[in-house]
Amino acid sequence: MRRLIFAATAVPLACLAVPALAQDIDQTPVAEAEALDRMAQGMSDPVRQAQLAATLAALTEIVLDIPLAPIVEPLAEAAGEMAGEPSPRIDPDLTLRRMAPRSDDLSRTIQDRLPQVMDRMAGLSGSLAALVPALRDMADQLEVALPPAESPPTR
Repeated sequence: MRRLIFAATAVPLACLAVPALAQDIDQTPVAEAEALDRMAQGMSDPVRQAQLAATLAALTEIVLDIPLAPIVEPLAEAAGEMAGEPSPRIDPDLTLRRMAPRSDDLSRTIQDRLPQVMDRMAGLSGSLAALVPALRDMADQLEVALPPAESPPTR
């Protein structure tokens, strides 16, 4: 269940950084720190947290109730053919909610915990900003240490 919560929250949270990544990249340490600061401000904004939590909770409810038979049946048939056995019967009313009865609380859990997760992620932005110079130095050292890449022969 925890893996499902993590997976369900990771994608939307990663999307918060997309506007910052879509901008022209200024690789100065000040610009990097400012971008991380903007991302942290967005992630710690209670209004944005509430909007994302409500959206993710609604999406979770939708996903839990999607019929799985159209997805699972062809996979079961292919597995049965490969094994030389008849494919198992798939319940036409199969959903994730029916497969995992404890998932009924999932959307509420996401809505309750997502703001906390976003606050924690926002708090990490300072640590990330501190790591940027070290990562940049490491990249420079690798560039010096590794031989230049040879271009593949053309035919």
